[in-house]
Amino acid sequence: MLPRAEIAKALSGAIQLAKFDKAGLSAFGHTGEAAKRSFFAAVIVAPMFLLWIATHGIDTAIDVPLPSELTFAFLSYVCGWLIFPILMWHVSEKLGCRAQFFHFLAAYNWAAVIQNGLFMAMDVIFVSIGAPEGARGLFGLILLVYVLLYAWFVAKSALDLPAGPACLVVALDMMASVLWESFTNNMSTSG
Repeated sequence: MLPRAEIAKALSGAIQLAKFDKAGLSAFGHTGEAAKRSFFAAVIVAPMFLLWIATHGIDTAIDVPLPSELTFAFLSYVCGWLIFPILMWHVSEKLGCRAQFFHFLAAYNWAAVIQNGLFMAMDVIFVSIGAPEGARGLFGLILLVYVLLYAWFVAKSALDLPAGPACLVVALDMMASVLWESFTNNMSTSG
């Protein structure tokens, strides 16, 4: 468990970055330890993930017991937090920004709390008011564009990259997420 002051500082920095204020980067360390500690963000996001499962269910084979479904979902969640950093560690060398990797990872992980919080808040609001699918889709698309811009800003600022390579970083994250979700969905629905 991280000290509350450290969590508050990191979330404050992530919120500042969400406002496209580069000064938010000062909330994050530059060491491997800072990057490692930033994975506490996954603990903060976990209740949102559980709420998502509770409200939307898990798409699995019919004969899979609930404890197995939840165990698989948990393992998929944990691995999902690790795939992009592992890929990015290798890509950062190719992009010439390996020296900024730990600072970037700390900022990117904490930014994920804000991103997930925004999507969860939108989902809860739309479900509670019974918003039509069209409205959900439109506002979901708008929020997705904002989150992608936010991630791009964090990558560009923390890795000190030009706009194009920062786009590649975000595209790598999106591609890894989509492929991992597709893989885990196929695994969970194969009987």
